[in-house]
Amino acid sequence: MNQNEKLLAEGFQKCQEITRHFGTSYYFATQFFPREVRLAIYAVYAFARIPDEFVDNPENVDLAEARKQIEDFRDKWRDAMENKDSADSILLAIAETFNKYKIPMTEGEAFFDSMLQDTEKMTYSNYAELENYMYGSAGVIGLMVTRIVGYSSEDAFKHALQLGYAFQLTNFLRDIREDWDVRQRIYIPQDELAKFGLSNEDIANHVYDEKFIALMKFQIERNREIYRESLKGIPMLKLRGRMAVKISYVLYSGILSEIEKLNYNVFKQRARTSFVTKLKLSAKALIKI
Repeated sequence: MNQNEKLLAEGFQKCQEITRHFGTSYYFATQFFPREVRLAIYAVYAFARIPDEFVDNPENVDLAEARKQIEDFRDKWRDAMENKDSADSILLAIAETFNKYKIPMTEGEAFFDSMLQDTEKMTYSNYAELENYMYGSAGVIGLMVTRIVGYSSEDAFKHALQLGYAFQLTNFLRDIREDWDVRQRIYIPQDELAKFGLSNEDIANHVYDEKFIALMKFQIERNREIYRESLKGIPMLKLRGRMAVKISYVLYSGILSEIEKLNYNVFKQRARTSFVTKLKLSAKALIKI
């Protein structure tokens, strides 16, 4: 193994560690991919997670500094893509993955655009505006994974977008309190808050009442409808990836059930699936594949 191969192996190892540390449900599901695919998925996760940490890490209190960190990482990624090389092992693994699976740079650029948007935009007027943000923050990740896994129909991409949106919306609902407390950011569209008689101040003050419960029921029903739409794309994936994607599907959608078990009080505690629940949901997913 030459020096470049060692650096590349080190990069994939670091990407795996990032995935294991930050994405427990995601990492659990990746174990059902073949090794080659799994390594590429780790690289995509690291590509997304590192800039996300810049903007969402509570210790990084200066948004101007977070923006600079994102831009610096983006520039280094661009160089790695152009030169097909990098002295940074993680970026080397990311560039290798993008090039090997022909992931367009436009998809990576869209992701960075959304991360930069997080440094300056704290609310969204309506769902269409939020969906535009989610295209970059999550939709393109679904497109990347589809390219890595392989597909039998171009229609797989539109369903992959929906699955990305579904995952992102689940995160938004689970993290309502954290998003406000850390960054004073609200992803629930403003017109939908108003529809249920709520305001940004209610979110800031962690108001939990019947109006908030009604809002959460509405959000979860839409989220589940998007999950149902995205499910149509899984049979369009190559067999080597269907199992892992289906397990990701059931684990993330299962968080919605955990929110319901909390009677929608996401201010009180963070909804999460236990390891035993992950096993049970995965078993059900395997039976239905």
